[in-house]
Amino acid sequence: MEVKERLRLLWGAAPPRSAGALGGFLDALLQTFENCRDGLSDAQAGAGDAERFFAALYEKERPRLAEAVARHGAHLSPGARAELAAAVDERVRGVLVPAYARLAAPLTLRERNDFYVSPPAWHVAERLGLALAGTLIGAFIVWAPFIPITAKELVLVAGVGGLLFPELRRLLALRRYQRQLNRLVAHGEADLGRLEMALLTGEVMDAHVLAATNDPQVTGEEEKEEEKQW
Repeated sequence: MEVKERLRLLWGAAPPRSAGALGGFLDALLQTFENCRDGLSDAQAGAGDAERFFAALYEKERPRLAEAVARHGAHLSPGARAELAAAVDERVRGVLVPAYARLAAPLTLRERNDFYVSPPAWHVAERLGLALAGTLIGAFIVWAPFIPITAKELVLVAGVGGLLFPELRRLLALRRYQRQLNRLVAHGEADLGRLEMALLTGEVMDAHVLAATNDPQVTGEEEKEEEKQW
């Protein structure tokens, strides 16, 4: 099952939205990045080479951009389609790939360490330390006279909460990551829609001006206006 689909099922999110700009090209590209994210080595993620890793993946997916523009930009002229493809390519290289690399590289490293702060050899000690910290916090809350909680069961609950804190850390990290990915796709698709609309509007305006220039009636009226001015 794909990573994004697992995230949707985990949080009971709504079904995938309908295709966006260019048939959902950006969403599909990010899904490809997600499917290949496990290939990112620790050295690449830690040394800041993640951007080059995903840029190389985009090069292999780039032919799909031309297909998407040809299929979903049929209402544009060939010149406008070429301009749109170049603009989208520039956005992907300069915005989408760097932004995704900044999000994915740290999460990949954290996933491989099971979202612990300490190295693998210290995972058990970290979990026990969190359980002890939770127990002490619960005991302090029960003991503190200025906190109106006296149920001693809170000590056990806090201790169990500390024991399970790495799992809570995992859930919160994945939820935040999903929200950031959704925002990245939404902003990218809005930008693509704006580019497409600007090209379409420019073509309509050019066609209108050209039609007005070639219209004999309009041309005659303009000549009469010039004669009146003289």
